Amino acid sequence: MTYKFTFCSILRNNNNNCLIMADIRKRKGRSGVGWQVRYKEPVSGHIRYKSFARRMDADAFVATLGHHDFLHDRDTVTISEAASRWLDVCENTGRKGREPVEGSTLRKYREHVEIIAARIGNVRLNQLTPVTCDEFRDSLLRDFSRKYAKKILTSFKSILAQARTDGRLRSDPAESTAILISQRHEKQEDMAIPSLAEVRALLAKAQELRHSTNRQTAKAWARYEPFFLVLAYSGMRPCEVIGLPWRDVNFEKRTITVSQDATETREIGLPKSASSYRTIHMPDLVIDALRAWKAHCPHSELDLVFPTGTGMVESHGNITNRGWYVLQRACGIVDSAGRPRYPLKSLRHVRASLEIHSGATPKEVQALMGHSSVKITFDVYGHLFSDHTHLRAERANIIAAQLSACGEFVASA
Repeated sequence: MTYKFTFCSILRNNNNNCLIMADIRKRKGRSGVGWQVRYKEPVSGHIRYKSFARRMDADAFVATLGHHDFLHDRDTVTISEAASRWLDVCENTGRKGREPVEGSTLRKYREHVEIIAARIGNVRLNQLTPVTCDEFRDSLLRDFSRKYAKKILTSFKSILAQARTDGRLRSDPAESTAILISQRHEKQEDMAIPSLAEVRALLAKAQELRHSTNRQTAKAWARYEPFFLVLAYSGMRPCEVIGLPWRDVNFEKRTITVSQDATETREIGLPKSASSYRTIHMPDLVIDALRAWKAHCPHSELDLVFPTGTGMVESHGNITNRGWYVLQRACGIVDSAGRPRYPLKSLRHVRASLEIHSGATPKEVQALMGHSSVKITFDVYGHLFSDHTHLRAERANIIAAQLSACGEFVASA
């Protein structure tokens, strides 16, 4: 290997101060002519070398050395490696001071990482550009629904944010990369909520099954019926009902307090957020159903209202497949392919929709449903609040009448 020429470059800032010195050497070897850049890494101060087949590529590289976001390959990692680090933080320590994510959330993150790794996992962080990020986003939009593509992109940007925290990335190449969902798309994805007629049919069928002449069916539905009553009339999340302890059911005050929930791994954990801690007033029929069920409820060391036959935490899948889907098929609430139309969580939205139609404010619905912000309430139920135009018109007339009366009082005084 021989070096023929050396070209020296000095990079300066706006004040003409020297930032970094680099030289480009022409190399001749068995594979032909190449160009080697020798430079001092601007942050660590280490002497680095990088080889190029063309002089113009070496020149272009030297031009990037003075940028504040430059990182050598040795000081950065691939996107797959950064994603693994991000998952580890999410699972064990929590990001930005937050608690570690729940198992169900971690599972979704892992799915996102698999998709990200399959597309650009081998790309090093210092090779990412805004164009690369936009191309990645476009590939997601081609292969997934707009809503799911946005979730994957959000995880991708969170991975880059963690890499910046770890010093593996100096700037955010995906800062301007986004997926916007217009109102016309959101309207198509309105929350699936059973109609009042469907809910009546479902609850009536649950009561019928509880009084079945088949002892095994009657025994199973002695538990399922009060479970679905609580879910429909409380607005609680399915995991909150599964994890509900008897100590949180106040028969005297006719309330249910949410203080814990059940995870996907059938463990008792904390509610989803601080706003999930709440007390809900329940109708008499639900309290009476719970009182009747308590006399037959299996003993549970965890004090659960709806445990398994051995007193352990019930699984979400069992409630869904053996109870909720059976109920929908029995009522003929299925799609064209014969599949149950609604997921289990849809039953929780019944209480919210009834409250809204009864004139409840967004803040009241937020508190009832345990949403962390009123924005989430509007994202889920905004289309229901928009149906209150006639109520707003009535309030406008009432306010006008009150102002008119106030004016007359002032004039007479």
